[in-house]
Amino acid sequence: MFCFILVVIVIFIYLLLQKDNQIPSKYLAATLIAYVFAIFSMILYLAKDSYYYNIVYNYFSLPKAVWKYLMFVDISRKVIIRLMNISSLAVIFLGYHFSISYQKKVMNHKWVGFRILLSVMVVLQLVAYDPDLQYYIYIYTYPSLFTLEQIEFIKNSFHALTVAFNLGVIILSIIQLFLSYRKVHFLNFVRIYLVGEGVCYMLIMMSYMVIFWFSPTWLIKVSKIADYIVYLSVTLSRNQIIYTAYPYYLIITSLLCAFCIYELAKIKTQMKSKEFSITKQIDAADTTTKIFCHYMKNEILSIQSKLEMLEPPQRNNEGIDEVIEHCNYLYERLDTIHRGTKTSKINLVETDMHQFMFNCLKHIESNICNCELVVNLDEDVTSAMIDPIYFEQALKNILENAQDAMDTIPIEQRKITIRLQSISNMIVLSIEDTGVGISKENLTNIFTPLYSSKPITKHWGIGLALTHRIIMAHEGKIEVESHEKIGTKFKISLPDMGKYVL
Repeated sequence: MFCFILVVIVIFIYLLLQKDNQIPSKYLAATLIAYVFAIFSMILYLAKDSYYYNIVYNYFSLPKAVWKYLMFVDISRKVIIRLMNISSLAVIFLGYHFSISYQKKVMNHKWVGFRILLSVMVVLQLVAYDPDLQYYIYIYTYPSLFTLEQIEFIKNSFHALTVAFNLGVIILSIIQLFLSYRKVHFLNFVRIYLVGEGVCYMLIMMSYMVIFWFSPTWLIKVSKIADYIVYLSVTLSRNQIIYTAYPYYLIITSLLCAFCIYELAKIKTQMKSKEFSITKQIDAADTTTKIFCHYMKNEILSIQSKLEMLEPPQRNNEGIDEVIEHCNYLYERLDTIHRGTKTSKINLVETDMHQFMFNCLKHIESNICNCELVVNLDEDVTSAMIDPIYFEQALKNILENAQDAMDTIPIEQRKITIRLQSISNMIVLSIEDTGVGISKENLTNIFTPLYSSKPITKHWGIGLALTHRIIMAHEGKIEVESHEKIGTKFKISLPDMGKYVL
């Protein structure tokens, strides 16, 4: 028990020293602190009841000297009851706010009413279960307004209602936590620690429901005739397995919490200082591209060498020179692609997407000719985790395809529209052209390596396949909409780092 309290205190001090606003971690730590106070207040209350002497020694693994000290510590039971009520309700209140804290930046207002209801119910319970209020209500309502049986019925009904409400909030919090993970697209590199925090929360709530399912409750019985208050015993389970496992359960849970909170804090600190990066692999398309390029380069070199070894009488100089020139062109093109895929790793860094797109379009705009370019970059777009070099290459591949798709239509009808905007918790980049479009038969294969609906002399089916792998490695999504004779629209979605609460 002391180890558990020590770990929680260390977590609390660590978060106090952190400058970053890690809202979920702080809610989780606050829930743990409230749980410590709830346990401590229960120990104090039980210490005043000799009935639980042996049970509590096993339950909380307290040394006998400490237990004896707590038995005689000068704290009234009324104060202890209030502390236990406040701390047990704080666990529920803070736990619920932890469950919704991951998506506070993107959640709508439909849960505001429930949060108000939860706050009202917490205050109502604190007032209703206060020992002094219970005493005065009994004194002034019995027997003038209610009989003893009626008072007991009202108390039992109210307690059943509050227990059901509190347990319902805990269950709703766990459900809300799962909904948060489904609605908010967390990056994989932080998802493991966020899930770890969620597991910690559920472990805390499970033990809370086993130990404090009854809290707050009526812990005094008043005798009006004798003007005397009797303090009732707390209802505890007598299962010996719970007594044995409980302290170790708390230690494991708190250590897991500490690890997840520390790792998330470290990631957040690195991201704030712009020192954080992720290395990822670009797999199948990249490998296929490199093998294809390597093979074709060797074949072109072989053709060139054979042509150059031909004897002069056998040569048609003009035709041979054209073939060699074309081979040189093909070799240079393959070499560019090959060098661009020499490394199968990308390094993701947090990047201001508005500024990135502004700079990127400066480089790309000169290559876009004979068509109208419309650019719309929303000012409220924040940052995403990207590899600037690879991501720019992906954009170039899409724009090259857009230009090729408009080769056969009149120049005055050629138009490329680029739009960057923030939608929900994603940054969405769309590139739309007014080209010939893609047929339904070909649409399902456009990201397949080496697939092309056009002559292989001009299109080898590499660009879009590599683009797809690049976007997937960014933990994003790429979608395409196309209508023949109308145009094609590529839409890239990336997790918006400005919408995540770490």
